[in-house]
Amino acid sequence: MKKMMTWIMIMVLITGMMLTGCTKSADTGTPDTAEGEEAVKVALVVAGGLGDRSFYDSSNEGIERAKAELGIEARVFECRNDPSLFNDQLVQASQYASVVVVVGFEFYDVVQELALEFPEVNYIYVDNEIEGIDNLTTISYKENEGSFLAGAMAAMLTQENSIEGIQQSKVIGMVGGKDLPVIRNFKAGYEAGAAYIDPDVKVETIYAGDFEDPAKGKESALALYSRGADIVFQVAGKTGEGVFEAASEVGRFAIGVDSDQRYINPDVIVASMIKGVGLSIFESIERIQNGSFEAGKVYHYGIDENGVSLGYGTQDMKEIVTEEMKTKLEEIKGKITSGEIVVPEGK
Repeated sequence: MKKMMTWIMIMVLITGMMLTGCTKSADTGTPDTAEGEEAVKVALVVAGGLGDRSFYDSSNEGIERAKAELGIEARVFECRNDPSLFNDQLVQASQYASVVVVVGFEFYDVVQELALEFPEVNYIYVDNEIEGIDNLTTISYKENEGSFLAGAMAAMLTQENSIEGIQQSKVIGMVGGKDLPVIRNFKAGYEAGAAYIDPDVKVETIYAGDFEDPAKGKESALALYSRGADIVFQVAGKTGEGVFEAASEVGRFAIGVDSDQRYINPDVIVASMIKGVGLSIFESIERIQNGSFEAGKVYHYGIDENGVSLGYGTQDMKEIVTEEMKTKLEEIKGKITSGEIVVPEGK
């Protein structure tokens, strides 16, 4: 009898220890990762570097969100605009991760080559359209739709005589990083949006020739302001920081790009044309995890997909774009999504 009671006590203790062990192992603190399941490894490869407060930082926001909400592991590979690193960094990323997110037009040729060399890797190439490679998926944005809103807003502002610094010049400007299809798509929408409000509004454009040189951005913006532009739309990545400096120096206005950049200088940045790079990357990783990802296709992000929009900063910032203007811009958004307004493309 004593022996039987001893065995019963031992079994109870063992069972309790097993239950306790199961409870601890279930509390991993890793979102959406089952016990014993290895986290998805994702690499982000950028042609430039983080810290641009625009395009590259927006892509990293998508990775950080996926780490927090989807439990992925991730590393960032920066090329710092050194062409000699493009291939090497992409190879290292491909050896590290099963999902490689590629950001930068500079990778157009090399990513297609490496996708064939690493057929087991899912490549997500941002801001381009490539078809015919099974493991290379591209994300294309309808920046022309977002820029149509930016152009309409700028045209409304340049006719507004109650805002200090606006001189009713009916001239607005744009500084592009380089003369590329994607930048021309911004330009096409910006010009069409301005013309929708007032066909007499003139749009001046200068290509700075660089995405990483604020000095060139400032020089380009100063040239546009000297031509009478009240507002300059920066579509130039880090180069665009020089546009903001120029606006502050001459007492004019600017429009940010890719991220909501008003916080940089809310006195001169009226709003930003936000491009949902981070959102599209997060949703791509989420699709891979839930099995709905269609490898090899082109995903499009426009107004309907929350891929492009206008950001006006936070409520504590002074209002430059009035509530009446915002209401008008919301009406225009509705007309774009309904098809009443067809926005021209530049790429």
